Amino acid sequence: MVLSWTDDMSVGDELVDHQHREILSLIARLSSCAKKPAAQDEAFPAMTALLACLDEHFAEEERQMLDVRYAGADEHRREHDAMTRTLRTLRASVRTPADLIHATITILPRWVASHQASLDRELCHHAALRLGVTPRLRTASRF
Repeated sequence: MVLSWTDDMSVGDELVDHQHREILSLIARLSSCAKKPAAQDEAFPAMTALLACLDEHFAEEERQMLDVRYAGADEHRREHDAMTRTLRTLRASVRTPADLIHATITILPRWVASHQASLDRELCHHAALRLGVTPRLRTASRF
């Protein structure tokens, strides 16, 4: 399962949506490595780029949670920490590009879809209300 960005995935925050598109693009890059044996050497650099992107994204969301005094911050942060630990353990323990690609594209797209559709959406909705902005969330989601 590899995701492609669609407008119904928007959480209503331009920066967060931009970062989500970037994350999905990096997952797609990893997935494309699986389809081309010659590209498998790109798997570990692609994973490194993905981890850096996730670190930046999670830090941004966590800053936002502090700024708006988000009540669900602890749960949200625990999910970030768990996924980061999982991916770093995976990156450190998997030895072949094919195994790294397979493991990553098996777990990460589903987690991203679930996390984005629930916790990220709730955070951005809360932040918009707290800042006195009308939330721009779509009511229907494909998740």
